[in-house]
Amino acid sequence: MSGDTGRARVLRGLMLVARRELAVRVRSTAFRVSTIILLAVTVAGIAITAALTGHPQRFTVAVTAQAPPAVAAAVRADGNAAGLQVMVVTAAGRAAAVRSVEQGRVTAAVAAGGEIIWKAQPNSTLSPVLNAAVQQAIITQRAASLGLSADATTRLLAPVRVIVTQLHSQSQRTARMIIADVGIVLMFMAISVYGGYVLTGVVEEKSSRVVEVLLSRVPPSSLLGGKIAGIGLAGLAQFVAVAAAAAATLLITRPSGLPPGTYTAIPALVLWFVLGFAFYSMLYGSLGALASRTEDAQAAAGPVIALLIGIYALAFVAIANPGARWITIVSMLPPSAPIIMPLRTALVNVPAWQIVTAVILMLAAIYSLFRAGARLYRNAVLHTGARLRLREAWHGEPAPPQPAQH
Repeated sequence: MSGDTGRARVLRGLMLVARRELAVRVRSTAFRVSTIILLAVTVAGIAITAALTGHPQRFTVAVTAQAPPAVAAAVRADGNAAGLQVMVVTAAGRAAAVRSVEQGRVTAAVAAGGEIIWKAQPNSTLSPVLNAAVQQAIITQRAASLGLSADATTRLLAPVRVIVTQLHSQSQRTARMIIADVGIVLMFMAISVYGGYVLTGVVEEKSSRVVEVLLSRVPPSSLLGGKIAGIGLAGLAQFVAVAAAAAATLLITRPSGLPPGTYTAIPALVLWFVLGFAFYSMLYGSLGALASRTEDAQAAAGPVIALLIGIYALAFVAIANPGARWITIVSMLPPSAPIIMPLRTALVNVPAWQIVTAVILMLAAIYSLFRAGARLYRNAVLHTGARLRLREAWHGEPAPPQPAQH
């Protein structure tokens, strides 16, 4: 019975601290401004990219009356086949066509003899279309002069069907790479920023002695867990808002080249953010309790920061070979799973059992860290003076006295 009462007290204290932390973070001007900026940058970035890449290019081509008869139709047909919007206008002669190109009214012109006129450097997108159209028109004209019927000419010029098997689409591969890169950066920044909030929050409360007042009402484990939960909920709200804005903008603009699974990758990224934040914030909060001053916070959390940076660098190595066996193993281990696993799922087909295994290992690691972190936090949070060593905080040993200053 007493155990149930103790657990209820811990849970009530945790919820009390979590509500306090959430209210403080959400009501702060910095949180609101950063949320607005992130939403604006996300929506604008996707919309601009879709506007630049999601619509076919448009060209205007002048064809002289003396050009091969079939060139105009061939330009339209080849342009459509290439995904371009090509409008064909008629020019009275070569001089008129040259003036139109010089004045910029048309992109290029086709004159007698299959001559293609450009103002300067040929456009790399339109040039192959015009070259193919002119060749087709001239060959058709020559075939007619040799007495070949239109049907025979069509059969003669029909392209040979060559079977090409492409295991991975280059455009989709490029898009997957971009999604993986963006996911890595977002995950690293989110975990670092919100984990840093936990670190500084613990140290500030300890240095200002506010923690002594809080501990008179709630147990140390509730204080640590509530702080992590409150800051995590604030970060999750911001992260979900950005993810939802990205998904909505993608649905509205529908940019070309998106690989399959883009939309399902967004909620998966949110899940890994929750797991990654819970894991690393336990480390940040526990080690932050070892420091008594804000200046010592970064030194106390140095191992966590080094671990995060190392995994961040490892992620870019994994991009080059996401199917390697060692990358598969690393992607399922708790320290690196929040960053490496979403990267792998963006680049290759990951078996469901590997994802489930990674999630289970992360949950087990988070629970173990909470138990260990609560012990460190309980033994170190009321300590003042020199920064505690990890062994001293674990065993509850006092720090050695500092020599007097003269």
